[in-house]
Amino acid sequence: MKNTCSNCLTGFEVINEDLAFYDRVSPIFGGKKYHIPAPTHCPDCRQQRRLALANERFFYSATCGLCQRKVLTEHPPHSNKTVYCRECWISDRWDPRDYGREVDFSRPMFEQFQELWNDVPAQNLLIEGVNENAEYIHYAGFSKNSYLIMHADFCEDCYYGYGFKKNKSCVDGFYNLNCELCYDCVDVNGCYDLTASQDCFNCSSSAFLRDCVGSKNCFLSVGLRNKEYVFKNEQLTKEAYEARMRSVDLGSHEQYQQYKKELKVLEGQYKFKEFHGHNNENCSGDYLTNCKNVHNSFDCEDVEDSKFLYQIVTGAKNNHDIYQYGLNLSESYECSIAGNNGYHLLFSHNAHVNCSELMYCWFVQSSKNSFGCFNMHHKQYCILNKQYSKEEYEALVPKIIEHMTQTGEWGELFPIRMSPFGYNKTNAQMYYPMTKDEVEAKGWKWDEVPTPAPQSDKKIQAAQLPDHIDQIPDDVLSWAIECEISGKLFKLTPQELKFYRENHLPIPRRAPDQRHLDRFALRNPRQFTDRECAKCQKAIQTTYSNERPETVYCEGCYTEEVY
Repeated sequence: MKNTCSNCLTGFEVINEDLAFYDRVSPIFGGKKYHIPAPTHCPDCRQQRRLALANERFFYSATCGLCQRKVLTEHPPHSNKTVYCRECWISDRWDPRDYGREVDFSRPMFEQFQELWNDVPAQNLLIEGVNENAEYIHYAGFSKNSYLIMHADFCEDCYYGYGFKKNKSCVDGFYNLNCELCYDCVDVNGCYDLTASQDCFNCSSSAFLRDCVGSKNCFLSVGLRNKEYVFKNEQLTKEAYEARMRSVDLGSHEQYQQYKKELKVLEGQYKFKEFHGHNNENCSGDYLTNCKNVHNSFDCEDVEDSKFLYQIVTGAKNNHDIYQYGLNLSESYECSIAGNNGYHLLFSHNAHVNCSELMYCWFVQSSKNSFGCFNMHHKQYCILNKQYSKEEYEALVPKIIEHMTQTGEWGELFPIRMSPFGYNKTNAQMYYPMTKDEVEAKGWKWDEVPTPAPQSDKKIQAAQLPDHIDQIPDDVLSWAIECEISGKLFKLTPQELKFYRENHLPIPRRAPDQRHLDRFALRNPRQFTDRECAKCQKAIQTTYSNERPETVYCEGCYTEEVY
């Protein structure tokens, strides 16, 4: 069936397999199925809506509403949101059911959801599990000695990372999975001691690599497969390689940047596969690993029988339209940030840890059989945070669904106007950039709260820093460095300075947010282009647009060429 997006007015198609999925996950009460309708938004606008609900990178100062401890929070001060630190939020000092209320069938449910969200205290940051010395992490958990890692789990001694999973001693990365001692890397998996590399799998003791697999002791090379002692794509003996490497000094910022430029030149001489990923069966999308029957999806690992997924990793099956995270998520639809043994989650945002049978819930943990509940944990049979019996719950929810069907709300995720965050402070701005005027014309929020400048004894422009790590004095930790791109001031932490010195790397000249944007810009956009394979002229769909300089091969020709 053909639909027109109610947001951007472009046409999109809903195929029979999609309709079958909506029917499959439609809730059943009293033996009656309450059908989920076909989406009114196109896939991109649905994803934009999910992204706009989450502030993943920007922190503000706040005070815990219970213990009065100073904390960081994702909630901007103008939202007037009461926040609790994690210890208080999970304690028995308060009960989110105290904010429960009756359903008002004379009004739209989204209005009632908004009012409830406004009233119920929220956890200051999204942190899960047991963490040690890792207070400054967000959308993350089960980590130790880590700082400013987002969308990250099971990490130790990691700093300034996004999409980190099961990493140790990794710094300044974007999608580093199962890695150790990696720096300035983008989309690397199972790697050790890797620097300034991208799209690498199972590589070690190397630097400035692109699209390499199973290689070690290699430098400034592209497209290697199970190689060793390769320097600028030239195979050398061990002795010759070590002699060449003696001229390499990664501690020099000038040399480091020169090697980055040389890698770009090498990339222009190389053939790239139509998509990123490996070990996939019957899949379409990009950055997919160990996936089967997964379509129109990006940045997924260990996923089966799913569609329109983004950043779902470490296990998921039978899901549609989910943004972030996975961890054994199944039978779920139209959720933002959901996983960790989640089952049959519908139209929910931030559903964590053993949640099941949730609809229209927001920041709920270890709960099940609940509808329209906010900031709750370890609860069951609740509606608008009010406790019901099983029988009462199963009788009332169908009436709410029928009411939402009449108002046109049933089947839609929370609208962007409900997001407490400025659109420009969410990842929606990265993938779907808009101006302030465009955002406010839609009735969405824009956030101009400035990031406070760090206190320092001395301010220095990045260009004034000594070139070499060996020339950096100890008191650099008291300096505020002016980012060479954004002009924002930032400071180094003792842990990261120690990392740079131990690994003989130059200190950064750009602020952490700018470095994050730089790494993001290295990745392909989540948009498909129709192209032809540069070798066999077969029609392909790829995230390499026709305007880009890369030579792109279909998977068959690429495999034949590289292997």
